[in-house]
Amino acid sequence: MEDEFDPYGLPPEVTTPPHGLIGMLGLDIANKSTHKAVWEAFSLNRRTDRTPLHFRHLSSDFQIPPMKQKRQSYEWYIPKGILKANWITKYLYNIPALVVLFYDLDWNDTNWGEKKTELAAKVQTLKTVLSGRNTRVALVLIQSGISVPGEDTGAAEKAATLCAACDLPAKHLFVLPHSDAHLLGYTVRLETALSEIAWSFYLGEIKGVRAHRDFLNKTNHSLLFVRHQFKLGFLNEMRNDRQTAIKHYAQCYHHLLDLRSTDTNLHEIRIVAAIVNYKICRLDFALNLPRDAIAQFRRHIDLFRQRTGPKELIFEHYAWLSKQYQIFGDVFEEAVRLGLPAVQTQHPGFYYQQAAQYAVLRRKTALQVCKDVTAPVSDLLEGWNELEFYGQRPWRPGKHSLEPPEQQREGEGIREVQYHEVKEVNHSNAIIPLFSSAISQFKKYRCPRIKRHLMVQMAEEYHQASDPSKALTLLNHVMWDYRSERWWGLLSSSARLALQCAYCTAAITEYFGLSLEFVGGRVQASAQEKRRVFENVMRLLSGQAPEPEPDTPPEVVTVATEAWSSLLGGGQLAPVTVDMTTLVPCLEVRASFGQSQFHVDQEVAITLMIRNTCQEPLQLSSLGVTTNSPSYNDRLLETRPENLLLGPNCVKELSLSFKPLVEDVRKKVKVTGVRAQLGTPGSSIVVSLQWSGPGNEGVTVHAGNTPSFSEFNILCGNKFDTTVPIAETEILPRQPKLQVKTEHDSTALVWEWLPIAVQLTNGEESLVSDILVSFGLDSSSHSNLEHATQVCTSSGLQSDKLGSQVNHFQSGDLAVGKECSLTFYIKCLTAAERTLNLKVEYTVTVSSGTTVSHCPCVHEKSFQIQAVIPFQVSVETQTMRFEKVGRVAGAENFLVIPRIKCLSHVPITLTNSTLALASEAQVVGGEAISQIADTELCDGEMGADCFCIALSPRATPNTAVTLGQYVLYWKRSSSSSPAVSVSVGLPSVVVEQWGVWVECEVPPQGVVRSPLTLAYDIANNAAHTMELALTMQVSDAFMFAGHKELRLKVLPGCSERVTYTLYPLLAGNVQLPKLCLSIDTHSPGQPASLEALLARILPTHIYIMPQAKKNDTEVAALSGQLAAMVAS
Repeated sequence: MEDEFDPYGLPPEVTTPPHGLIGMLGLDIANKSTHKAVWEAFSLNRRTDRTPLHFRHLSSDFQIPPMKQKRQSYEWYIPKGILKANWITKYLYNIPALVVLFYDLDWNDTNWGEKKTELAAKVQTLKTVLSGRNTRVALVLIQSGISVPGEDTGAAEKAATLCAACDLPAKHLFVLPHSDAHLLGYTVRLETALSEIAWSFYLGEIKGVRAHRDFLNKTNHSLLFVRHQFKLGFLNEMRNDRQTAIKHYAQCYHHLLDLRSTDTNLHEIRIVAAIVNYKICRLDFALNLPRDAIAQFRRHIDLFRQRTGPKELIFEHYAWLSKQYQIFGDVFEEAVRLGLPAVQTQHPGFYYQQAAQYAVLRRKTALQVCKDVTAPVSDLLEGWNELEFYGQRPWRPGKHSLEPPEQQREGEGIREVQYHEVKEVNHSNAIIPLFSSAISQFKKYRCPRIKRHLMVQMAEEYHQASDPSKALTLLNHVMWDYRSERWWGLLSSSARLALQCAYCTAAITEYFGLSLEFVGGRVQASAQEKRRVFENVMRLLSGQAPEPEPDTPPEVVTVATEAWSSLLGGGQLAPVTVDMTTLVPCLEVRASFGQSQFHVDQEVAITLMIRNTCQEPLQLSSLGVTTNSPSYNDRLLETRPENLLLGPNCVKELSLSFKPLVEDVRKKVKVTGVRAQLGTPGSSIVVSLQWSGPGNEGVTVHAGNTPSFSEFNILCGNKFDTTVPIAETEILPRQPKLQVKTEHDSTALVWEWLPIAVQLTNGEESLVSDILVSFGLDSSSHSNLEHATQVCTSSGLQSDKLGSQVNHFQSGDLAVGKECSLTFYIKCLTAAERTLNLKVEYTVTVSSGTTVSHCPCVHEKSFQIQAVIPFQVSVETQTMRFEKVGRVAGAENFLVIPRIKCLSHVPITLTNSTLALASEAQVVGGEAISQIADTELCDGEMGADCFCIALSPRATPNTAVTLGQYVLYWKRSSSSSPAVSVSVGLPSVVVEQWGVWVECEVPPQGVVRSPLTLAYDIANNAAHTMELALTMQVSDAFMFAGHKELRLKVLPGCSERVTYTLYPLLAGNVQLPKLCLSIDTHSPGQPASLEALLARILPTHIYIMPQAKKNDTEVAALSGQLAAMVAS
């Protein structure tokens, strides 16, 4: 009997997807590349969008199964079984629905007649081979050109004669042009046409099966009703009609349930039911009807769950149930892989899990009912995999009866099946893959607890299969989760199995770790069990092999004892290191610093608590703490035996300390682990126990007795459980005794150099050396403030490259009780509050007993200053008559008047001011003299400056010219800091171009009835001659002598002078006669009227004094003084 044969599973032909079979004859794929390309186009790379067909390459001498002789009557026919085992295989692989003959023949072939005759003979031979079968025959001509009968009259005639010679319908003749570029497209179209011919074959076979229905009766032919419905369903499945196929399969299943079942024929009915159920479920999934598939499977299981069969073969029932769940799980998983959505509550994992459970039950019942079975005398199971009908017994083949024909032979067959079950079937090889499939599914659908439960069961199965190493690997993964989630009951049961596996494999590291966990307070076990495990640990420490674990088979004990003997008898063992962080052991530790910060001149204290939850005392040979600085580890080790004896259920507290190194100042020292060595110095095995972190990392934090809610901590009186370890501490510099004082104004003025006075006083008991002072903006300040703040010492006031900090300014040494002063300067470029840091670093000599060390100290101080705007500057341009102006002529003088308004809370001094003019402007008189030099302003006061400037001839007309900048030098009045400069942009003016320019000469004042002279100089700045019309308007305040109307012609670059004599008639600020000047319209490039220019540049009024009396000397003197004032 074949080893791979499974009498309770599905045959491979049943699980093969049925597709229409088409045979391909005449393709020489070994010698002709054209034929090979055609064959590969049909058979390779068949995508899901192509017609489901199965192509078989036929040789020239192929044969098909002969047709059975048709039965004329079923009256006396008694069927021998339900489903024949060779019928499905016959239609899948041996009986093609269509045989396609390929032949190389072009329509214009020179040997057309000879080849036609040869082709007709081949077709006739093929029909002879297929005689008795309804297999269709088609002819495909492989041609090199693209020509079809519809387009070529001669080709159409040849096609008709060829069909007549071969006795083939015209629809069975095809032409396949061979083209590398379009061969696949031609092939797809051709296989569509071939599939229609193949479907007609299966339709004929269906009609033939249905024709037998009238000859059947349910009294004698109930088995044939099942068989014929199965055939109808299968044939419809072959022709890709799934809806009809599932309908016939359902009728087949219904007829099968109507059969009377006994212990004799139940196995055959079950196997056939499994086949039909598989077909129905698979078609339901293919039609996207998963609910129907699940409902059908549940109904199928419910119907057969109670049909257990004979008690002697009860394991067959569980084997069959296991296979049913496994098969449905495979079908379900395949549907999910093709796109069917599954959910957490309904997925293939549940069916794999149930299949594994029934497989375990199969082994259990087999061991119960077959415990007394002996080796058979005869081989009644021979040919079990080659029976004519599915599900029949090999000792009575071809007999479907309600009672066994030979009772004695039936008993012998049952005993041989029992012997085969217990001696030749490896149940673990069937159970473990089922658990593995279920675990992968539950992991995929995020069901962690069920996954862990299955992993434990899988580990038990590995242990049952004598593979404890794999079982231990699975248990280590599961027990981690049980520890972290506090499933102490589950952990206890898993720990027993894991400890047994560790013993069987002589895994000394795992054995020590699991033993220390088992004897702890978390694992739920009896005191005797824990005492036994503790004694095994002591035996191992003394170099002796541990006692076997309970329930270990004798043969396994023998192997394990040899493994332990070879391990322990090979001399000195390497130290065994047990990671206690991943366990919940009997030893729990807490390591904590005394506080979160220590100064470098202090002893760093570490409190180490260790609790023994074992019922027996434990002796450690060493116990210590490891840090991230290895230089401290040797000083954090306790080796005194009296301090390392741990009593049962007690907590011992140890105090460790070390002196920090100067190199660790400003660094953090962390507890990276706790280390312990188990046993006494004379122990044969060195066992090193290690905890990560301060002892509360890993699963240890979950294993504590403290509840998850901190509010319940008050209920726990145990200090060990409620203490929160301090895992890291920072080494701070020595507490400084150097006194640092600062003096400064809390409000700074923007742009000024604000002095910050620092005074240092040595309050240490020894010389202070290597003083380094750092001052500047706080490092956490915004980047905008960093770019808007400058800090320097007195030597850097004139530097252009200043930052926001002065780092490590050296101040030398300072004797005991002495003082020194430093001054820093800060400039704020924006108005905002700033935080400044002052850091003083120095070194002082410290004596500790006989040790003298140089200890660094740091004094830090922070304070805030608020920067405010000291003043506002506004600048405007005015004419010489102090009128605001925005447009000026090229030769016109005008005024620039800055106004400074003080906003400072303290007086400020304006030391100087000047203009930084652009190249297009210049100062009138050659030098810009400040009008506000050395002026002091208080809050709210205002100062005004004035400068007379003019545009240079290089200024481009009709454009806006930026005049430059106004530079103001100022400082805080009470400060000795140097003055700082502030630059304010001057407004821009528009340059006007005037070809005519007029200047007026008039005395500063006149006297009533005293003549005075008024002169106008008219210049031509243009490049051509100007013709001007001059008019002097009449005024009531003056009589004048001169031209009232005058026409002038002024040459380029020349000027004309027009003089008037005025005779004042009124006293006071009198309006002068208005001069009107216009340009002749014949002069190009200039406006006709100059009124706008004259109104801006000529004086409009003059002050006329009253006429003095001859005897009034005082009035005359006053008149002279006024005249002098006006002149100045």
